[in-house]
Amino acid sequence: MQHVKVKYSEKPHLKERAGWWSRTWYNWRVWHGNHKYNRYDQHRKSVTIRLLGLLGIGVAIIAYSMIMPRPSGTVSTKLNQKMAFGNQGANVQLTEKRFNEDSGLLELHFKFTGNNNESTLSGINMKRYKLSFAGDRYIQSGQSEYHIIPTSANTMVVQFEKLKTNFQDVRVTFEDKTVDTADINIATNESDSSVKKTQSSDQLATVIVNNDDQLHMNNKLNVKSKKQLVIAQTSDNIQEQQQHIKKDKAAIKKWQTAIDEQEENIKSIRVQMKDMMDDEQDQASESIETYESKITDFRKDISNAKEDISDERNKIQQLEKQKTKQQNGQLNVAKLFE
Repeated sequence: MQHVKVKYSEKPHLKERAGWWSRTWYNWRVWHGNHKYNRYDQHRKSVTIRLLGLLGIGVAIIAYSMIMPRPSGTVSTKLNQKMAFGNQGANVQLTEKRFNEDSGLLELHFKFTGNNNESTLSGINMKRYKLSFAGDRYIQSGQSEYHIIPTSANTMVVQFEKLKTNFQDVRVTFEDKTVDTADINIATNESDSSVKKTQSSDQLATVIVNNDDQLHMNNKLNVKSKKQLVIAQTSDNIQEQQQHIKKDKAAIKKWQTAIDEQEENIKSIRVQMKDMMDDEQDQASESIETYESKITDFRKDISNAKEDISDERNKIQQLEKQKTKQQNGQLNVAKLFE
């Protein structure tokens, strides 16, 4: 392809004494040369703009990947997912996660349960739990730090300060340092190594928090004191008991409606029994017995629910007293990892 570097009109080809034909020929060559120059000049500009655009896109992609958060390739732990660890039947679950991307503050809430799901205190001794931390690109020039704060007998909060806003993931590993009595061995004369019992390693539970769309962003989140976190946890426990009462009352209402329906069915059958044959009356009596059995079960469920409501109200009273003490500085929570 021929490139015209200088406009034809800028070249001194026409003589001063040129005739009409020479001037006409010259003017045509000027127009043709300028048109050719402009066409290639426009092509060069288009190519330059495209190259600069591609370069700009590449720079933007690199800057975006360095600045914006990127979730890691590992799967984030789901909220309220129970994870077993140790050899004493303890479970841990992540109940809440919040992140302030302006200050780099990540707040994680954990709850511990034992073997019995109904009892959150069974086998729970947080003094023997060891936490370790890892992650991908979350430390900010060695300035990141964490605080482990117990908020009740079976809950704790872990605060990470000064995290990178584009961290990929943070991992919290739980280990129970309680002695496993099943692994205690005594001296033996057996020489066969196959009969020697090897000490089993503690089961670990690793909670992974990715910087993804499931991470609740709260730019008003700030570092709270131990007292504030403990009181907030007690308030949450009170609300939880209130929700239980609300559900139990709703269940009692439904059971009472079911009882009314069964009683209506019994009344309807007894009215119809007057015109029934003997075999039909036997079937009707069986149906009545079935409805009465259901009514008995429903009334038992209502009685149990009322007892639960009474227990939950007592728990609320205890929690409110506990909250008052906590507001006065009596936190009474475990001191961990000393």
